[in-house]
Amino acid sequence: MSFKTEAFVLQAREWQKADRLYELFTPQEGVIHTILRSAAKPGNKLAGHMLPFCRVRVMIGRGRLDHLAGAAIINDYKNIRTDLKLMSLAAAIVELLLKDKSTENKHLEYRQVEKIFDLLDDTKISFEKKSILVRVFLWKYLSLAGWQPELDTCLFCRQIIDSQQASQYLPGRGIICLEHKENSYLPINPELLVFLRSINTLDFEEFIKINISNKTKKEWLKVSQVYYQTVFDQPSQALKILPYA
Repeated sequence: MSFKTEAFVLQAREWQKADRLYELFTPQEGVIHTILRSAAKPGNKLAGHMLPFCRVRVMIGRGRLDHLAGAAIINDYKNIRTDLKLMSLAAAIVELLLKDKSTENKHLEYRQVEKIFDLLDDTKISFEKKSILVRVFLWKYLSLAGWQPELDTCLFCRQIIDSQQASQYLPGRGIICLEHKENSYLPINPELLVFLRSINTLDFEEFIKINISNKTKKEWLKVSQVYYQTVFDQPSQALKILPYA
C-alpha cells in the first residue's frame, strides 16, 4: 500500500550502507520516518528533492519500514538554506517538531509550520522580527498540541488578572496573582501578559508590527525556556543558542 502527501523534510541520516532515513512532518500523522534506498549513490534523483527544510510532495510505500517511492519539491526555501542565521531559526522549529508526540490537530499544526517557513524565507522581514516569530510559533504550536497555559485567571484563587497587573508564571500551568507569590515562580510584567494573551488570537503577520521592550523580550525568553522544558522534560538546545534580540 502507498499514499501521497505533502511533507516538510526535517532531517536525514545514514541508514545501512547507501540508504538514508528521512524524518518528515506531514499534515496527517505528524512526524513519520521513511527510507530512501541508495540515496547516497551519485545520480539518485529522489535524494536531490529531499533537502533540509524543503516542503515536498512525496509518495510513501507502507511496510515494516516505510520507503520513499517518489518526491517533488513544492518550495525549497532557498533563502533559509543559504543563510546560517535563518537555518538556526529553522532548526529551532525542527527540534520542536521532532520532540512532539501529540497526535491531534496535525493538519492545523502543519499549516502553522508552512506559514512560519514562508515568513522565514521572506527577505523583506528583518532577522530580529523573524526571531520573534519563531518564538511566537513555539507558543502557538504547543497550545495546539494541548499545552496551552492559563493566562486569564489565577490558578489558585481563580481571580481574573487584569492585563495591567503584574503576575507570576507557574511552570507548565499558567499565571498566578501576586497574593500567591513565590520566589520560585517567574515574574510576568503587564506588557508581557498582554503579549502572551495575544499570541493565540493574532496572525503571525500582525506580530511583525508589534514592538516590545528589551526587558520584556528577555523575560519572555526565560518563560519560553521554562514552558518548553516543562512540556518535554528537557531544555531546548535551540532556545539556548538562538540570538534573540
